[in-house]
Amino acid sequence: QLLYEMGDPKEYITPDVTADFTSIHLETAGEDRVRVFGIKGKPNTDFYKVSIAYSAGWKAVGTLVYAWPDAYEKAKAADLILRSRLDRLGLKFDQILTEFVGVNATHGHLSGEPSPDIPEVQLRVGVRGQNRAAVERFTKEIAPLILTGPPAVTGFAGGRPKVEEIMAYFPALIPKSLVETSVEIIEV
Repeated sequence: QLLYEMGDPKEYITPDVTADFTSIHLETAGEDRVRVFGIKGKPNTDFYKVSIAYSAGWKAVGTLVYAWPDAYEKAKAADLILRSRLDRLGLKFDQILTEFVGVNATHGHLSGEPSPDIPEVQLRVGVRGQNRAAVERFTKEIAPLILTGPPAVTGFAGGRPKVEEIMAYFPALIPKSLVETSVEIIEV
């Protein structure tokens, strides 16, 4: 709990108290035991912390694998072809993310250029947007790259990408005066 959703360590709100973790001390108190002390508490606030989940649009991710020779160049060309098709169709997304797995998916531009002899590159393209129909159309545009894109493609990875709803998280504070609390005991 000391590291999870801390936010402001000087004003950590709990239902019972507002804790100040800036003066915390930890020391070994035996095998598998830690002594925690020095945390200061203040009266609780007039607010409850709430976790709000809401629908934040739609997403889909598609992958294709390009083989040597020139695997990276082929994957980049396929990405340009796909983006050009999406533009021509007038499809709008909040985000289009392309990764070249095996080249730069983890370290991005810090990876530098790969060896020209790289044996394979996975093109991974994802879109996120508010319009489900646009995201659905994206799933229909990536598959044709197998026959109409660069050669030596494989790994269709289970068929056409699936559209998924995005559930987003929003932490907030609400006044306790707006919440009616009650306890009900039910015997079963």
